[in-house]
Amino acid sequence: MFTNQEKKELEKINLKSRQVINSVYLKNGGITASTSDGRYPYVYPRDTVMILMALDHMGDHKRVKKTLDFLMSRQRETGEWAQRYDKKGNIASYRPPQVDCNGLVLHMLRLYYEATEDKKFIEKHRDAVKLGTEFIKEHYLPEEKLIFSLNSIHEWPPMEAGFDIWVNITCYVGVRGSYKIAQSLGQEDVAESWRDLARDIWIGISKKLIIKNRFIKLSDHRQITDADVSELAPYITRCIGVKETVMRNTINYIEKNLWDDELGGIRRYMEKHGEPGRNNGGYGPYSMYTGWMAQYYLDAGEEEKAKKYINWFLKYHRGYLIPEHVSTKKSFKKWMMQAKKTGRYYHVGRKQEAQRAMKSEEYKKDLIYWVTPLTWAHAEYLKLYHMLEEKQLI
Repeated sequence: MFTNQEKKELEKINLKSRQVINSVYLKNGGITASTSDGRYPYVYPRDTVMILMALDHMGDHKRVKKTLDFLMSRQRETGEWAQRYDKKGNIASYRPPQVDCNGLVLHMLRLYYEATEDKKFIEKHRDAVKLGTEFIKEHYLPEEKLIFSLNSIHEWPPMEAGFDIWVNITCYVGVRGSYKIAQSLGQEDVAESWRDLARDIWIGISKKLIIKNRFIKLSDHRQITDADVSELAPYITRCIGVKETVMRNTINYIEKNLWDDELGGIRRYMEKHGEPGRNNGGYGPYSMYTGWMAQYYLDAGEEEKAKKYINWFLKYHRGYLIPEHVSTKKSFKKWMMQAKKTGRYYHVGRKQEAQRAMKSEEYKKDLIYWVTPLTWAHAEYLKLYHMLEEKQLI
């Protein structure tokens, strides 16, 4: 499947990925989304849980536990896990509540418990589990049987406000995780309530977020049925089998519409949803989501299809450091012009990141590497590499 040279390169990216995660893993258990000189030197619960899922897959339960401890201790009195925290654990959010963060943290707690049977740890955090689950419940609309949120994985309310697939899937697995934890702790009263809530959310998803036998992005006063990487949530959270028809159809639709013909890899959504000025750094493929597609095809036993996505990592890295996403200079300049007109260019580090990109060697080759390295990207690669090892493909 891979030449000897490719195997050597894949191993080098693997080693660099471990180094990156080690470098951003804080003494208090927090994990920053980028290095200190990058655009995201904060702890984002969403990114963090995705990183923990990779560490859990590789059996690094000691660090998973420490980071979960960090997250559980930073929960707001309302039960919410904020959009992001600084390195000391202080809230540093600039977005409305990220309901999916609650679902992800609770889901990760369940994964940790199932892997370790560390009952003492979940007992310690039983109150946080209850608060976190009740926060999700506050956003549940019984008449719709769905969770309402203002934004989701893209942190972009104009396209995500409503009943979003990523939010509803992550909250479904989160509430189901809370149910399993409550069961293990003998809390039969809340366990039954949370089981019923999870069941109803799944009913809502099945009725309103599946159309033509595939998952869709959003249902509200309008529907967004365009391809979007958030529609991969059922695979990422393992709440549906890889060969289920609805999942297979979703994968095919995403691949058909989000594969970048020029650069390879998977883009996060259709370009129109990021205009004007939202396609930060230019419209192009994202490393994390390209990694998801490779993982999916490995899980499905389709190694040759997976290789198409793995090859992307061999092509796009900077000294084995993986960027958040890649775009062309032309697309970058289009974004920059739009972002300056809307004013977005000058906020939350976009201007500084753009300046770094324009000084890079890639820019001389008409390419933009946006946020290099991105911790989450390296975590998805570590998981991908571990899957290749498990299948004895490298």
